[in-house]
Amino acid sequence: MKIIHLTYPVKENLIPSKIVLALGFFDGVHLGHQHLISVARDVAKKKSLPLAVMTFDRHPKEVYEKKANFAYIDSLDEKAFKMQQLGVDYLLVAAFTKKFSELNAQEFVDNVIVKLRPDTVVAGFDYTYGPKDVANMKNLPKFAQSRFNIIDVPKQTFDGKKIGSMEIKRAVRDGNMELAYELLGSHYVMSGTIGRGLRNGHKLGFPTANLVWKNKKVIPKIGVYATKTKIGGKWYDSMTSVGYNVTLNQSRRIYIESNLFGFNKEAYGQKMIIKWYKYTRGEIKFSGLQALKDQLKRDQKQIKAYFAKND
Repeated sequence: MKIIHLTYPVKENLIPSKIVLALGFFDGVHLGHQHLISVARDVAKKKSLPLAVMTFDRHPKEVYEKKANFAYIDSLDEKAFKMQQLGVDYLLVAAFTKKFSELNAQEFVDNVIVKLRPDTVVAGFDYTYGPKDVANMKNLPKFAQSRFNIIDVPKQTFDGKKIGSMEIKRAVRDGNMELAYELLGSHYVMSGTIGRGLRNGHKLGFPTANLVWKNKKVIPKIGVYATKTKIGGKWYDSMTSVGYNVTLNQSRRIYIESNLFGFNKEAYGQKMIIKWYKYTRGEIKFSGLQALKDQLKRDQKQIKAYFAKND
């Protein structure tokens, strides 16, 4: 898969052929997104054309509503990995600038979509490209002027409710990793590098790898989780704490620390990926380090039993 970063005005002939173009922001690349991409992929195969997906480098709300603290399910790297797994040929990442946000519906179609030379455009029923009362899927044929085919993908549901990024974010923040999995079709992931901590886990006999992650990721609810953690190209069953280290009276910043079962090496600076499986308990302020150590032993036993049963 090739990643192409788009700036406005969009250059012509970025891709050497006509394409099937899927439109959306695709945060999480959840089951609804996967269905839409599969529809587009089927069309691309029938027409022997490459499949391109267009997204933005930031959510439009960051610009329209000036939401500087907007949180994401996926980083761009995580989104790109999922797109590659789905058979996407080109991931087009448009810079969503203030100028871009001011395009009207006809300008967006003429100067962005048409410049990409789509044979067919595939988008969800609620896709918008400007003010939603005008720039919606119902009106897209009028703006398209028969220059490309249009496929409007209907709403996808789970348990009677729309599958959406907001529902997934809520599940992650609530610690409901099972629901997040059901909606995403995969486990919630956080990736980054291993940073230096205070080595309190080492002192207790439970060494941890401290995740340094990119800002603006959705942070799971404070507590302890059954997770799998990848370091050095290998996955390990693990228990991961999200919290403030209240027993040790550390500063009010959130730490994400994984104790990997069967791993006890120095790996500072290496890439680290955490898959979140199950919330097991909340954060507790213990009377001392021995009480904390005893609880960590119970946590480890519980999480090992969980993976023995569910792997």
